[in-house]
Amino acid sequence: MLSFDKNIEKLENSLTKDISWRKKELVNLKNEIDSKFVSNNQAVSFLVRGAIALIYAHWEGSVKTQLSAYVKFLNTLLKQNYIQIEEYDDEILDLLFQPTIKTLRHNIKEKRLKGIENFKNLYFDKNILQIDSKEVVSTKSNLSFEVLTELFEKFQIEQIDNIHHQFIEKLVMNRNAIAHGERRYTYIDEKIKQEIEDTIQKIDNLIDGVKQNILDKAEKYRKG
Repeated sequence: MLSFDKNIEKLENSLTKDISWRKKELVNLKNEIDSKFVSNNQAVSFLVRGAIALIYAHWEGSVKTQLSAYVKFLNTLLKQNYIQIEEYDDEILDLLFQPTIKTLRHNIKEKRLKGIENFKNLYFDKNILQIDSKEVVSTKSNLSFEVLTELFEKFQIEQIDNIHHQFIEKLVMNRNAIAHGERRYTYIDEKIKQEIEDTIQKIDNLIDGVKQNILDKAEKYRKG
């Protein structure tokens, strides 16, 4: 059984590894745009549209991957009995039973009974329940500001200072337009180039902020 310090180290390494390759790609993307930039150049226009889609992909992907790593960390503590049933706090109970409560409302009897079985197993201490990562870490169709807020509330993550509603919504809107084949960024000038660079920097800051929030949260389960 790994010690708490080893579990924290494993979590931090997982978060760092995920962020590292994403940041490298975003830096390469910025450098590629810089090297090919000529005002209103069609090749750069094509590259900028691709950049928006990739920036958004790294943003959504990092949030999902980091939160999933945190769920894996919590599940390890639960499996090792590091956190006893009587020590389950509101966060763990909510993450454990949110999908179960959803199942109880299902119109198919077998699925409702599966949810009831989860409650029974915990009540009689028959087995150690695990948080369903796929159920609790969902960005739905898009990681909009509303969906992001719901996720942060679910995981009791404090809002990060540099998250701005307008910024997230604009990124999602532009990504969706590009993904659906709409014409965007057909005219590229210095202002647009700077906008892309600023977007990359903001996403860098955001994913760093998510990582720090998760590590701070994980530390609260340390004993002694």
